[in-house]
Amino acid sequence: MTSGDYEPLPTSSTLPTYPPLPGPPFRPRLHKKQITLILILKYVLGGCASLVICHFVLIGAFPNSSYTKYTTNFRNSHVEQSSYASAAASVQGVLDSIDSSAGQPGTFFRDSFPLKTMIAFWELAEKEVKARSLDTCNGQLGRELIDAYHSSQLGYCVPPGDSLTDFIIDPIRNDSRAPHLNTEDVNLVEGTSIFCSTVHRAEFSRWWPYPAAPCVSKNLRTIPNSQSERKFGAAGCEITEEGIKLNNEMGGERFLGTDTEGVAPENDQCKERIERTLLVIGRQDQWNPFHVAEDLITTLVSVFVAVQTAPALITSRVQLVFVEGFGMDQNHFTPLWDRIGAWAPRRLSLDPWIEGTCLTNAIHSVGAGASLLSAMGVGTSYSCASTITWAASHYYRHLFGLLPPSLSLPANLLESYHDNERPRRPINVLWLSRAKLDDYAQKHNDWSNWRDVRHITNEPELIQKFKTELEAMCQESLKSREFGQTGCVYEDATEIPEGWTLTSPETLKDTDPLPIRFMSLDPTVHALENQIHYVGHSTILVSSHGGALGLSLFLPPGDGTVIELQVQNVVGNYHFQHMAKECGHNYELLHINRQVDVNQVWDSVKRWIGKIAISG
Repeated sequence: MTSGDYEPLPTSSTLPTYPPLPGPPFRPRLHKKQITLILILKYVLGGCASLVICHFVLIGAFPNSSYTKYTTNFRNSHVEQSSYASAAASVQGVLDSIDSSAGQPGTFFRDSFPLKTMIAFWELAEKEVKARSLDTCNGQLGRELIDAYHSSQLGYCVPPGDSLTDFIIDPIRNDSRAPHLNTEDVNLVEGTSIFCSTVHRAEFSRWWPYPAAPCVSKNLRTIPNSQSERKFGAAGCEITEEGIKLNNEMGGERFLGTDTEGVAPENDQCKERIERTLLVIGRQDQWNPFHVAEDLITTLVSVFVAVQTAPALITSRVQLVFVEGFGMDQNHFTPLWDRIGAWAPRRLSLDPWIEGTCLTNAIHSVGAGASLLSAMGVGTSYSCASTITWAASHYYRHLFGLLPPSLSLPANLLESYHDNERPRRPINVLWLSRAKLDDYAQKHNDWSNWRDVRHITNEPELIQKFKTELEAMCQESLKSREFGQTGCVYEDATEIPEGWTLTSPETLKDTDPLPIRFMSLDPTVHALENQIHYVGHSTILVSSHGGALGLSLFLPPGDGTVIELQVQNVVGNYHFQHMAKECGHNYELLHINRQVDVNQVWDSVKRWIGKIAISG
C-alpha cells in the first residue's frame, strides 16, 4: 500500500466477531429505586474523608511507627522510581542546551548531571550508527549488552522483607528540590540494599570472558583506615542466596560485594550522610592513554547498567570517588576526570572516609578486567561498531568543547550529514610520536625489551617525508586537479600550531583551496588539554603501536582514519583496531620494521587523503 492509499473503514458485515465472554450469561437484576446516585456518592465521599483524617492522625501521633515508614517509602518509591523511559525522556533537551564553548581551555566547566548527559549522547550515538548502517554484531557491544546485564539483576544484600527484584533509591534530602534533613535525624537511616547486574549469566552475553557485576547501593557504611579502600559496611541487610552464588562465580574479579562486611547493630548509626549520587571508580592506570580509555568506556557501561536498575538516578547530581591510590601526582588525566560531577572527585588516598560516613546512593564500577576493547580477545580481529564506545567518545569530547556535527554545524551543512555526505573540510594529518618518551626511558633506567622492539630508529626521516610530500602535493594540485579547481594549500602546524583549527567546514568557501595540515605531537611533553585539542580536530591519525593511540578515543566518531604501524613483535594485537571500528573510523594496519620504509607509510597517508577529499 502506498502512502496515498487508505484502508476502507469496516462495515457491519466486515466487522470481526468475537466468542462470548466466559461464564454464565448476564441477566440484569431488578431493584426498587431506593438506592440513588446521590446516595452512593454521599457514602463514598464520607468514607474517603474519614480514611484521610485517620491517615494523618496516625502519622502525627506515631511518627516512628512501621505504618508511617511504609507509607513514606511507598510514596517515595512512586515519586522517585520513575521508569527509565520517562527519566531519559528529556535527553534531546540536554543536547540542545550544551554550550560548545563550555569545555574550552581556560573555561571552568563541570557536568553536574553526567548520568543524564551520558544517556543523551548514547541515544545520539545509536541514531548515528543506524544512519551509517554500520555492523554492530547484533548489538554485542551496545544496548543489547546492557539489557543482558540488566536481565540478570539480583538483590545481593537486602533487608529482610524487602524486594529481591526492585531497587528503590534513597531520596537525597538536601537537594534543592527536597526538604533539608535535620541534624538530629542523620542517624535515622534504613538498612543497606545492594543490587548487582551480571554479564555472565545471560545467554546473550555469555561469551564475555570474565565475570563482571556492576552494582547499585543505598545506605552503605564506609570502613575508614582499612587495608582496602574498597571495603564497605552493610547494616541490616542479609546476603541473599543469589548473592552468595555471585560471590563464588566472580572468583578473583574485584567488585563491591567481594569486600562487603556486616556492621554490628551498635555501629550502624550514621554520623554523616553524603547526600548525592557517588560513582565509585576502581582504577587500572593513571597515565597510559589506552588503559585510561578502557576505564572511561567501562564507566559508561556501569552507568548504563545502573540507571536501568535505578532510573531515578538519571536526574541526580553526581560525584566521582577514586579508590586504589588514585592521587594527583603523576596523574595525566586529572583535568578530564575533574570535569565530571558537580563536585571535585574524592580521592580516598588523599581524602579518606571518616568514621560513621554513610553513602546515600552509590554506583560501583566494575573492577579491572576485560573492557569493551578487549572483551572479544586481544588476538581476535573484528569490525563491530559499538554505540557505547561511540557514546563515550562523544561524552568525553564534549567535556573539552568538542561537539558532534549534529550539534555544532549550521543547518545548511547539517543537511548533507543527513544524506550521509560530509561537507568539504580541512584535512589534518597528525603523527603521534614516541621519541621523547623513549629518550626519557633510556636516560632514566626505564628501558625494556618491550620498549626497544617498538622503537622507530628513523622517525625524523619519516616526519620530514610527510612534510616534504604534502607540500609538494599541494604545489602541484592546481595542475593535477586532484583536489578540484581550487587545489590544496599545505600548512605546517608543527611550526604554526594555532592554525590547526582556524578553518572549519562552515568557514571554508568553495573558492578556497583545501587546507591540508600536518602536525607531529609527542604526548609526553603536552598537557592533556593540548593532546585532546589536536587529536579531537584530526582527520588522519598515524602512530606506531603504543598507549598513545588510546587518544584515538577523542577522534570525532564516525569521521576519522587511524593508521597503525606494527613491528613483527606486536603482530596479532588488535586493541586499536577494535577501538577504531567501535567508533566507526577507517582503519589500516601497516607492518613495519624498526627502520621504517617511509615511502610505504607516505603512500598510505596519500591514499587516505585522496579518499577523504573525494568524500567531503
